[in-house]
Amino acid sequence: MEQLRLCHNENEVMQVVSNAGYSATPNEAKEILALMTLLTGGLRELTLEELSQVTGGAA
Repeated sequence: MEQLRLCHNENEVMQVVSNAGYSATPNEAKEILALMTLLTGGLRELTLEELSQVTGGAA
């Protein structure tokens, strides 16, 4: 659960799920990421790419 909470994108989610012995499609990974964001109150560190998207490239 902690590893999923730290994921920043679908690829990271898919890797964590795979490491746990399961599999997830890209759409499932996207849904897991969205759910984890909701469960954690939407608060997490942003990657530089995400920050750039939010600020319009002014990161």
